[in-house]
Amino acid sequence: MDSKELDELTKGISKVISWYSFSVKDGDLLTSAKQKLIGFSFRFSVLVGDALGEYNKAYNFRKRNTAESKLIFMKDGDSASKAEMKAELKAYKFRVDEGEAEALYRKVKSQFDLMRDTISSIQQDISTLRKEKEDAKLHN
Repeated sequence: MDSKELDELTKGISKVISWYSFSVKDGDLLTSAKQKLIGFSFRFSVLVGDALGEYNKAYNFRKRNTAESKLIFMKDGDSASKAEMKAELKAYKFRVDEGEAEALYRKVKSQFDLMRDTISSIQQDISTLRKEKEDAKLHN
């Protein structure tokens, strides 16, 4: 995943959310904000998938490497518990990489979820504005 692309998307989304924050009564602007966020959501969903893929790769790599190391240590005469401890110590760097990949996935996923919630909120505001407009026409 390209952090430049993530930064670009985050800036674009922040801009749209700021429009939304200040324009709750402008139906056209709300519709435009919703459309932009929907466009961003497609690109963002790809990043979420990429981040999850990277996390899964890091997890599987660490697990495989740990198991292979454990087998080598046991073949060299270590007990199972000693081999496991040595393999875990050897896999420290892989654990760090896995943790970083998981943190990135969680960050991207939470931003994506927030964006989806914002789209729902905008749609609710648009519906409320339409209803208010219809009610105003009926009373006039």
